[in-house]
Amino acid sequence: MTVDETRIRSVLDRFAARADVGAVSFALATPSNGWSMLYESESPARPYFIGSITKLYTAAIIMQLRQEGVLGLDDPVTTFLDPDLVSGIHVYRETDYSEQITVRHLLSHTSGLPNYLMQPRDDGGSVFGDALERDRGWTFDQALGVTRTMRPAFPPGTSRRAHFSHTNYAILGRIIEQATSVPWEAAVAERIIGPLGLAGTWSFSVGDVDRYDGVSPVLHGRRTVRLPLTMASVRAQGGIVSTAEDGIVFLRALLDGALFDRQFVGEMTGDWRRLTFPSHAGVGIMRSRVSALATRGGPREFVGHPSSTGAVLYFAPGAGLFISGTINQMQNADVSRRLLAQLAVAAKGIVGA
Repeated sequence: MTVDETRIRSVLDRFAARADVGAVSFALATPSNGWSMLYESESPARPYFIGSITKLYTAAIIMQLRQEGVLGLDDPVTTFLDPDLVSGIHVYRETDYSEQITVRHLLSHTSGLPNYLMQPRDDGGSVFGDALERDRGWTFDQALGVTRTMRPAFPPGTSRRAHFSHTNYAILGRIIEQATSVPWEAAVAERIIGPLGLAGTWSFSVGDVDRYDGVSPVLHGRRTVRLPLTMASVRAQGGIVSTAEDGIVFLRALLDGALFDRQFVGEMTGDWRRLTFPSHAGVGIMRSRVSALATRGGPREFVGHPSSTGAVLYFAPGAGLFISGTINQMQNADVSRRLLAQLAVAAKGIVGA
């Protein structure tokens, strides 16, 4: 059977016409039969902030360092970071568990660490809420300082559930820097972007603030937000700019073992822990499940990563289908989830779906 691109484009057209959706950019592909398509609602198309999908890049570098014998997943963070730096970031019921946090805990969101970026402070505000009011930047040390004022979810590795926290990947970014002796941005360029030829991908940093207007604007509700300093601060947690096509190249390489030993992929996807519905956390990767009613016979399981910027990067194993793209909307995650489900329905003609 062949893919009915008309149905897929109709779905994307409908979402692109919404007032609460920004520029829509999507690539879909089934490498097993050589089919692929690209959709851009604006011309010329601009790259977009992939947000938390950046965490896949960070996880990939950690797996490379593991393969090289530089680190182990069960190494405590203090193997790489000064104990004084991490002291007090995880105090649960008057016990400091900070030095018990391991690389695996960070990758799998099982550290229990507070989410310094999104979690409410005692005054009811949050770092991200402040940034929406007035764009601002911060340092790694400042992020840990905020973390110390917040209550963790549970002691490291003690819950069968995961607790999503940007703090985990901020720390992983610093571990990469300590292990490689180069900035996180340079490690991404040298280890992933360059080898894979991702021409439309780069890490947005303070030096890129002047390039902000070359990236697709992001909406918060119906309001366009301007967050150059914020996006330059999230780095290993969410600072990469990319394209829909580059996303598929990257995720294929990660899952096929082109970036590190393929046996690690099985470990990354072998132990899923529930996050907020419908997501589960693996080790450096996430899974989303869509109801059978929503997909009407299409693929239901998607492995990869979503983002609060409205971007998604997923592989549907049951259909051999890759979906990469964005709606550039950060307020309502349900919109991108509904789009993912409807794309799965429209792509039912793909072999294996």
